[in-house]
Amino acid sequence: MARNTTARRWAIALPATVVAAVAGGIALAPAAVLPSANSSAQPAAKTATAPIAAANAAATAAAAADDAPNGADAAATGDAPAEIETAAAVAAGTTVKGAAIPAKVSVRTVALGSASSPTTHAKASTTQPAGVPLAFNAATDQARVLRTLASGTPFSAVGVTWQRDASLGKVSVAVRTRAETSAPFSAWTTVASSESDDRNGTNAVPAELRDGPGVIWTGDAVTAEVVVTTVSGRQPVDVKVDLIDPGTDTPTNTVTDGDEVAQSDALVPAATAQPTPTTYGNGVVKIYSRAAWGANAAYMKWTPAYAPKVNAIVVHHTATANNYTADQVPAIIRSIYYYMAVTEKYGDVGYNVLIDRFGRIWEGRYGGLTRAVVGAHAGGFNTGTSGIGIIGDHTKVAVSAAAKEAVARYSAFKLGTGKVSPVGTAKLTGGPSTKFKTKTTLTLPTIYPHQSTSATTCPGKYGLNIMAWVRTRAKALVTAYKLGAATVAPAPVVNKPTTPATPAAPVKPATTPTTPPTATANNATVPATGLTVYGAGFGHGRGLSQYGAKGAATQGLNAAQIVNFYYPGTTLAAKGNPSIRVRLSAIDAGTFTFTPVAGLVATDAGKKVVALDAQAWNVTRSGSNYVVKAGAKTYTLVAPVTFTGPKTLKLTYGKAKGDCRGGTTVTFDGTLTALVADNASRFVATMPLDTYLKGVVASEMPSSWPAAALQAQTIAARTYAAAKITASRYYDVVDTQANQCWDGALSETAATNAAIAATVGKVLTVNGKVISAEFSSDSGGYTASGGVAYLPAKADPYTLAAQSSGTNWTKVVTPAQLATAAGLTTVTAVTVTKRTGLGRWGGRAETVTLTGTLATGKVVTVSLTGDAFRIKLGLRSTYLGFAK
Repeated sequence: MARNTTARRWAIALPATVVAAVAGGIALAPAAVLPSANSSAQPAAKTATAPIAAANAAATAAAAADDAPNGADAAATGDAPAEIETAAAVAAGTTVKGAAIPAKVSVRTVALGSASSPTTHAKASTTQPAGVPLAFNAATDQARVLRTLASGTPFSAVGVTWQRDASLGKVSVAVRTRAETSAPFSAWTTVASSESDDRNGTNAVPAELRDGPGVIWTGDAVTAEVVVTTVSGRQPVDVKVDLIDPGTDTPTNTVTDGDEVAQSDALVPAATAQPTPTTYGNGVVKIYSRAAWGANAAYMKWTPAYAPKVNAIVVHHTATANNYTADQVPAIIRSIYYYMAVTEKYGDVGYNVLIDRFGRIWEGRYGGLTRAVVGAHAGGFNTGTSGIGIIGDHTKVAVSAAAKEAVARYSAFKLGTGKVSPVGTAKLTGGPSTKFKTKTTLTLPTIYPHQSTSATTCPGKYGLNIMAWVRTRAKALVTAYKLGAATVAPAPVVNKPTTPATPAAPVKPATTPTTPPTATANNATVPATGLTVYGAGFGHGRGLSQYGAKGAATQGLNAAQIVNFYYPGTTLAAKGNPSIRVRLSAIDAGTFTFTPVAGLVATDAGKKVVALDAQAWNVTRSGSNYVVKAGAKTYTLVAPVTFTGPKTLKLTYGKAKGDCRGGTTVTFDGTLTALVADNASRFVATMPLDTYLKGVVASEMPSSWPAAALQAQTIAARTYAAAKITASRYYDVVDTQANQCWDGALSETAATNAAIAATVGKVLTVNGKVISAEFSSDSGGYTASGGVAYLPAKADPYTLAAQSSGTNWTKVVTPAQLATAAGLTTVTAVTVTKRTGLGRWGGRAETVTLTGTLATGKVVTVSLTGDAFRIKLGLRSTYLGFAK
């Protein structure tokens, strides 16, 4: 089901094949949303299942830090569960340096020397190469050019640096890449040498620090051409190019799809928690931790420092690519982290947080999100400010509405909790910087652009355009979320009677049970018999509703009309039938046996070729080799080993597949490769894309459904799979609901194969690019926003027409289940405190607060995201309420 897994954002909803159709239907009514200074749009992030900790003590915690170099309350939380973080932990400002099992970043460094003294890896000249643009307008009659072509190592980002030189001249860097060795080059990306800001946050400039124009996100690539041009002044020396492979998000045996943002729903809740954001500032903002983007704590060499409080927000852009996808964001942040922490030797990310174009906020610099962590983003003015890095180049494109909203929300959180007005001014003393040669005191807006204190154009002209709106919006959010309001405990009442008090008469027990208060859509007390949850839909609700496709087909819509309704603004285009590589999850770190077949051939990494006769060959990993054995015959082959020959291969797994249709065997037309990755055995089946779809479509939708529905499902599935094809890793998709259910020939039917043939090669695109075609089982009558124009939130009458049992549902959850979900001893009340604002009950639940007691009897509240609430209680969707 084209799914979400990192953020990966979640997955629980049965495929349409498992849900029976019965009568149902709901009425839709829009609800009010938080007042906006200029827009009613809510953040468009594809949020993860999030633990939310109620925190209203941020200002106190920040003040307590008071520049402490390494206070105890800045300690990492270690392996605390991702879903729930206590209010005390958030108030204390704890955070984590990185993921428990961080993504594996690999880097190839190419030393170029200088234009005056190039290495053997570079060519130098005094003429700017034809067709290579500069990052700025300048004459090139005195140019000194250094050029290299580096290939052979897959990467997704390029970092160019040189020895720090305060007198460096004007330097332009141009980069273009190839996704494959035979592919044409991309267009040139140009960046200028950046300011020599003291990003280490201490106004000290260690001699070993390096400078450069910043990391350049390229996407999947195997070849980079880099041109470094000095047009005037001193040229850079000791120039180096880093080809950065940021790795995948989940380097474990858990089957998730690399940096994947889940595209559909899982049959059962994930076995392990997905990366989740935590809520701060009374719910005004949700922030993903460093662990969520796969930070490697080993790269962090900077000891956190703290200011007494945050007096101002500094808005930056990262000056990186703008056309990234949601699932690429964690890898982009890892690239920025490596470039700043290791390549430039600053020891950590410079920005306190980063914000992507989908409106998601990610923790950057280590030290605690509720504390006034000294950043490394605005040389000379790092202390007492908090730096936001908007991912993208906003000299070229406007800041998205979702990112703009996120900037306002983070600003409201940091300033509001510190009782600083977002529309006020602050006196800041700092310097020297690239703009001010000596220490100086400035009066600046409390939310200001980077260029106010540094000699830079950051955050670009479009970044400047959002400043006034952000200040006004942040002020409204501070008021709406009651940030910074002082809470005074009532003074204890002390009775000093002059005469002995008369004992109160005993209270007689009630003769009839009391009636619990009537529940509303958003509020309910928890009866001893359990809380009834009313819900609509099955899954995340983004993109195609499978039951909606059925309902639309029943009403006479064809496949093109169905996908146009669920993915508006897209174009059907021809993709052809490329090969796709499918990772076989059931035998990860395991073994398998071939069903005897004639003509099977094994070829290993050393080009050794072995003809395997028609026996039951068992394949088992042994270190970096594979042992292929049948009867008395044994071959030891160097991984990777590719098995080819017969048109059809049938494997018997060493353990049963526990997802989709399951089973212990798989049959498919294609080849098989046994390799070693993540220090474990991995097996990848390779086949044409439409052959792969034969094992997908019938697993996702009943073959008895109308042809137009099957064709719409096929287009969505083909589009999702085509968007996953990449040269940056050893597989493209996983055979489970982490991507799409694929069960090989077991799933094939005549009707679904006919749907594939009827739509051969067709995929959905926007501006020529294949989209991420998310889909779920049942929208509940109202689709959810996916944060992009082609995944809008809107009424879905076709799902209602299908009358699925998933469109309306109820579930009774016990007090014990609620207590377990909240990590409390008892839960007495449940409240939905935030919704998306669109649809029944006021929209899908984004934040749910549970009130109850600890073992000590203390009454506390715990907040969860709607997704965390859903997963912990086994609910079908976040489209829910406590009254019909």
